[in-house]
Amino acid sequence: MNDTASAMVLYEDPSFLIVDKRAGIPTVPLKESPPDEPTLLGQIGELFPEVLTVNGRNGWEGGVLHRLDTPTSGLVVIARTDAAYQRLLSISQGGLFIKEYQAKSSAKERVMQSTFPPYPYEDPVHCGGREVAVGSLFRHWGEHRREVRPVLSDSPRHILDKSSPTWYLTRIFYGGETTDGTHSFTCQLSNGFRHQVRAHLAWSGWPIDGDERYGGTASHSLALRAIGVEFPHPFTGERIEVWADR
Repeated sequence: MNDTASAMVLYEDPSFLIVDKRAGIPTVPLKESPPDEPTLLGQIGELFPEVLTVNGRNGWEGGVLHRLDTPTSGLVVIARTDAAYQRLLSISQGGLFIKEYQAKSSAKERVMQSTFPPYPYEDPVHCGGREVAVGSLFRHWGEHRREVRPVLSDSPRHILDKSSPTWYLTRIFYGGETTDGTHSFTCQLSNGFRHQVRAHLAWSGWPIDGDERYGGTASHSLALRAIGVEFPHPFTGERIEVWADR
């Protein structure tokens, strides 16, 4: 038995697992990585081999319902059967799968990158404690399309033509200034695009510490963690809520 994988499993159900990914390990095998590189899926598959045979989004992703970026830590839901995967996917597509993240930023002023459109929403830090809903389409950007950029509905047609058809919303709550001088944020979303939280926070002027790709302060680690998931059970409808850091 793999003790590392066992320690990562926070919730076990006959239909799915909720596991805690550590920062620095890919969620699933990456095309550019060596075939023997450790992954979250591989580690969990040693303990629960059925997750490797689920027909998920891609053949090499098994039952992983949603991925986290390699430098991001936190909760990932993995289906144990094909039927559970399909039902969880429908729940996610229906906007009933809520993910919550915590992030920190040391930025002191808005970072307006020329490749971002003008930011049209309130500053999360200076909105009187209210939730700020930041929404956009997305397009891939940069060398090897490794980054994303928000796109607005009134963006030029040639940009809209290269953008996602779906509008993605991030609800941002400001948690205040911490003892080390950074600013804390909680972000919630029900449908996700690659780098969504990272790009939306950077767009708002508060790039995540350690996220130099989006203008964040240099750090040895990315200050982003997926701390919670909420969704109805795929077969019973019971509300499932799991938190990593509460």
